[in-house]
Amino acid sequence: MNDSILGIIITFIVIGLVLSMGVAAHGGVELPFTGEVNIPQINAGTNTNTDAYWQYCYQLNIDNC
Repeated sequence: MNDSILGIIITFIVIGLVLSMGVAAHGGVELPFTGEVNIPQINAGTNTNTDAYWQYCYQLNIDNC
């Protein structure tokens, strides 16, 4: 690989990183896991015997499941 091609690739990588950090800092993109994540606690009284496929269809309002 030529040195000029390697320089062009590195330049695009640096420009991409700088632009993406600028957009994220400006507030245009909400980064995942920046806040507190609430995970429900599973204890002995939690019912985990539900049909996950049916739950998925019910949440998306799909009738043909």
